[in-house]
Amino acid sequence: MGLLSKDQLIQLADNYIIDNEVFPDWVTKISLGESLEREPLLDLILEPINEDDCKIIARELLTLYKKGELNTQKLGDISHKLYLSLEWGCEAFDKFIWISDEVDLIEQGYKSNSDLETNIEKVLGEVIAL
Repeated sequence: MGLLSKDQLIQLADNYIIDNEVFPDWVTKISLGESLEREPLLDLILEPINEDDCKIIARELLTLYKKGELNTQKLGDISHKLYLSLEWGCEAFDKFIWISDEVDLIEQGYKSNSDLETNIEKVLGEVIAL
């Protein structure tokens, strides 16, 4: 999705290895900086994104958003892709679809962007707390 740079992805894999005794071999490949060409082909049907994954993603999104390294439109695009990858109606789905819809409504001029930053930070915090 373009959320993480290669270095950030390697660091995330390193942290996962440190925190877990058992992990897939492709996590080791990521950690070693080997080719990631096969990884985008992993089937989300077999290993769908779950709420634990969403917590990690939301934490990273919130950090990048607060630092100003992620603009609102990109956050909306990422949120759109995320909710499409989640089980319909789960709590994380509801949060990411809200972000996506808010950004779309503001970009189309149907809604004011006042309090958007505060609301986005609140919603991402709610995903982290799931």
